[in-house]
Amino acid sequence: MGTTIKIKNCNCISDADIYLEENALNIKYGSNGTGKSTVCKAIFAKANGSAEKMEELRPYGVEKNDEEHQPDVSNIPYSNVRVFDETYVNSYLFQDTSFLENSYKVFLRSDKCEQLKEEINVLLASLQDVFEKNEEIRKLREFLPKYFDAIKFSDGQIQKKGGVGEFLKGNGSGFENYDEIKSYSPFYKNRDMGAVSKWAKWRNDGIKQMNGESCPFCTYHMEPEKIKKENAIISKVFKNSALATANAVLEYLQEAVEAGYIDISAVEAMKGYIGNQSKEDALSSELQQLAIETNYLLVKINKIVSFRPMNVTHDQLQSIENSLDEMVIEKRQLMKFYNTELIKTLIETISSNIEELKKNTGKLKGLFAQHEKKLEELIANRKEDINQFFTLAGFPYNFVIKGNGEDKAVSYLVPTDMTEQDRVMQPEKHLSWGERNAFSLVMFMFQAISENADLIVLDDPITAFDKDKKFAIIRRLFDNKKDSFKGKTVLMLTHEVQPVIDYIYGDFFKKYGLETPVSARLIQKEGGSIKEYEIEKEDLLNSVELAKKIAKDATYNMAVRVVNLRKYIEMTDSNFAASPIYEVLSNIIHGRTEPTDKEGVALGLTVLSEGQAALSEFLGEITYEDIISELSKEKLMQLINGNDVYSKIIAIRLLFERYNGLLSGLRKKYPAACKFVNETNHIENDYIFQLNPFKFYEIPEIYLAELKDFISLRQELQ
Repeated sequence: MGTTIKIKNCNCISDADIYLEENALNIKYGSNGTGKSTVCKAIFAKANGSAEKMEELRPYGVEKNDEEHQPDVSNIPYSNVRVFDETYVNSYLFQDTSFLENSYKVFLRSDKCEQLKEEINVLLASLQDVFEKNEEIRKLREFLPKYFDAIKFSDGQIQKKGGVGEFLKGNGSGFENYDEIKSYSPFYKNRDMGAVSKWAKWRNDGIKQMNGESCPFCTYHMEPEKIKKENAIISKVFKNSALATANAVLEYLQEAVEAGYIDISAVEAMKGYIGNQSKEDALSSELQQLAIETNYLLVKINKIVSFRPMNVTHDQLQSIENSLDEMVIEKRQLMKFYNTELIKTLIETISSNIEELKKNTGKLKGLFAQHEKKLEELIANRKEDINQFFTLAGFPYNFVIKGNGEDKAVSYLVPTDMTEQDRVMQPEKHLSWGERNAFSLVMFMFQAISENADLIVLDDPITAFDKDKKFAIIRRLFDNKKDSFKGKTVLMLTHEVQPVIDYIYGDFFKKYGLETPVSARLIQKEGGSIKEYEIEKEDLLNSVELAKKIAKDATYNMAVRVVNLRKYIEMTDSNFAASPIYEVLSNIIHGRTEPTDKEGVALGLTVLSEGQAALSEFLGEITYEDIISELSKEKLMQLINGNDVYSKIIAIRLLFERYNGLLSGLRKKYPAACKFVNETNHIENDYIFQLNPFKFYEIPEIYLAELKDFISLRQELQ
């Protein structure tokens, strides 16, 4: 079962039908410039509903109002697509504080842990609901800190300087206690402290402008001694800092009484000390006691609110009863101020829930212990898993991951044979390009799994790696016995044929016990369209056998047969250049009607005879002259103008042999195209050649160690 995603008008792609087999690895093999990255971006933009990303794919020259040519992707059943491409590393990995931005979610989240956390939360729900669902407690928790702001409470003491100090001395309130300023009562009685403060400043500033004995406000005559006494009292009791403190304290007390938090009788008693210079100690004691009760109540409430399953340490878990006892609010500690029916009711509600929870501490301990054990197992398994991969791939690092509170973790790298103190602090600077990308690909796997992606897109994921790392990476990505891409729908875009050879012809997956089905297709650009052609095992042929088969097949044109015969001779005869058949083939390829040797001398009859006899084994009974006729300029031009691209390239290369300077001119102007044409006609790539293994042989040290270890343990070899 599969899906065909339809892409239209995206960058240089006019249309493309991309077939994906469900729950399989879908390899799309195509050369650079085919449009693989555009396919990747288009699918991601559509699946994730990103209009901005889709807009970026608008073809050059297409206007927004051109509805017929707008970028479009249809028939896509995926809604959660994750893409690994060149931007992934910089976007998600190698953060300052951790190897991966969200290490817990990627590595440690599991259904079992989530289940245990849910069971713990059910037990804690009664206590938590008191705060999450009780509006009165929420309001009380938000209200209490206002008092600390008013009296600058810290380290268990109220502040006794500044505005608070002035307030304690009787300033900022209690104006009715001063007979000298009773005439000003309309300006301070029953008025907001802020308004009183502004008035006092205005009055003081005006009095400073007196000239003689005239009032600066109305010009009436003023008694100097009287106004002098008034000014002294007003300047003292109407200080801005004292007014601000008095206003904040009285406002807090008024709101607390109205809300039902504080007993009004306690407030009335305190008000008797406010504004009275002789009651400084009494007022200080009252304010301090209110601060102590406020702090006690707030600390208890915050302690319960912060009591979360994943915030409890191992030591706290062993004494959870004590932790719960610490949350109990004692009424006798709130006897003076917070002694209302509302507060008593809240305290009883909290206490009853704590007592109920204490009955289940044994079960709670058990759940905590199970969760802790499971988390430790996950951490150990993840470390072992990733470090096995690092070893197999030949990376000189160890991976470390540690839990770090509720639903958090940190992860980092440590060079092999070094301690954690030597962790890699800036991996983006210290790791090689290949190491960063290999790490990134495996980390991406864990992230895609944790996010439950329904389509995983790998854009040229392993192109730059050597064969050992490619093996290690693919083996891990699709491991049947671990969390991996097994059972997932995966699209791999690549410009290398090697994965196709390994996974289709070589049955890599089956050989190593990987059960994920593999489908491979060649994607090719034809005009603006992307066409797909399925690649099956029989399409992958041995280079030697293929060249021989083509040379013998009379259904192919003579140009293709001759070129493939020469390649076959080059691959099978170590001394091919001296063989008669190769001499004759060289003359045919150069289009010589009269065959010659390298020196330009007519080819000897013996060499010609033996060469033609050898040719007949592949090309049948055909004369030298007939072959030359089949490779005439006119015949080659017909092939060049035909539809068969392979024959076209071979004909071009043969035609260039006929004219001096043509091939060198192509090499000079279009060197890449020249090399491509040459590789079609000669054996000069790494599928045929390798370094001398006796002089240049390389094997990862870990593989050699494993082989020696395996042999040492086999009894039949002892």
